[in-house]
Amino acid sequence: MFPNLNRKSFTNHIYNDEDLRVPILKLTAIYGANGSGKSNILESFNFLKKFAIEKDFLDSQPQISINKFRLVSLDNNEPIELSVELYANKQIYIYNTKINDSLISEELFLSGIGKTNDRLIFSRSGSNIHIGGGEKIDNDLIDNLLIRNPKSSIISLNKEFPVIKDKSLNIIYDWFVTNTEYLSLQRKVPSLISMFYNNKEMFSLANDVINKIGLGVKELVIDSKGIENILGNDNEGLKNAIIEKLEQGSVSQMKNDRTLLNIVKEKDEVIVRQLLFKHVGINNFESNLEYECQSDGTVKILNLIPAIYNIINKECLYFIDEIENSIHPILIKKLIQYIANLKTKGQLIFTTHETELLNQKDVLRPDEVWLTEKYEGSTKLYSLNDFKIHNTINIKNGYLEGRYGGIPFIGNLEILDDEL
Repeated sequence: MFPNLNRKSFTNHIYNDEDLRVPILKLTAIYGANGSGKSNILESFNFLKKFAIEKDFLDSQPQISINKFRLVSLDNNEPIELSVELYANKQIYIYNTKINDSLISEELFLSGIGKTNDRLIFSRSGSNIHIGGGEKIDNDLIDNLLIRNPKSSIISLNKEFPVIKDKSLNIIYDWFVTNTEYLSLQRKVPSLISMFYNNKEMFSLANDVINKIGLGVKELVIDSKGIENILGNDNEGLKNAIIEKLEQGSVSQMKNDRTLLNIVKEKDEVIVRQLLFKHVGINNFESNLEYECQSDGTVKILNLIPAIYNIINKECLYFIDEIENSIHPILIKKLIQYIANLKTKGQLIFTTHETELLNQKDVLRPDEVWLTEKYEGSTKLYSLNDFKIHNTINIKNGYLEGRYGGIPFIGNLEILDDEL
């Protein structure tokens, strides 16, 4: 996420706050052929996140060796190594992990960002731990914790059993929990209607997005009715079943990634809320259509609204797999432009096949584009910024012609007449 400061286009895509001390990009697109490892990059971060915050995460997994790179000799015992350098609470941290079936290692440093030496906060190898800064800890308690939880991270253990007093561990834990999110290809938001209803700013953003990028919808409307108006008076059994479920929270009806209804209990009344889409038809006739009637592209864009809202308002990091899924090339281009031109606080890293975004004059800087390519079964990740690209070059054409790699290798396909 480091920018090439020699590139002068889209300087608004760079965060250059004094607290950061280093400039960073707010957008990154990852391109590559199917099977080249794009999604694995995102999923590996999600693996690291779950290891850091879920004490029993590795215990619930199959053998660690299943998650390791296996296109190598059978006697390979190299661990999974995952690291992240992050900004949280106005400090930059480095969190390193090595994970094997037999041994877990971790390190947490306060980064000197290349100007001073990194300061060790803690290091751990198996059940052995070293604390930086001279802090005295109960070694017997730590040993007992690690012996009983050999596959847990120190970050997650210390949240539940705070034996290390350095607040940095809780800062890292909270950063993973509240400031990072991974949205897979099958993303859906069951609480979308509730989120829109309770957060007027988010709902206003949703309306602004649908108007700015051209979804053909005039306005979003939330309709609220008492459950009797939906079920009538002859469905007491169903009504009582819904009320019983509401004891555990709100209830949503989902269909094809769409949140059709959201049911909540407010005081003594059961309320059914529905998201409606105001369309304009013949002779300017207006009508509200249900979510069920909307296109997959409209659904996918609305499911991204909470992520966009958070990127605007908080120092967060979103990973989104195939962000353009079911969205027209022109619409996804407009959506990325919309996000890029906003005043934001967060970062977005996404995988995509959409070449319409490879436009260094209208959408993305070359240093915001990364590519994946398979080499001997493993994924090679490299930046478009590694190439000498003048600001007048058409990157899209160059990418499709294979100048930068990251595209499929298509064999010679021959179709015999007798097979047709």
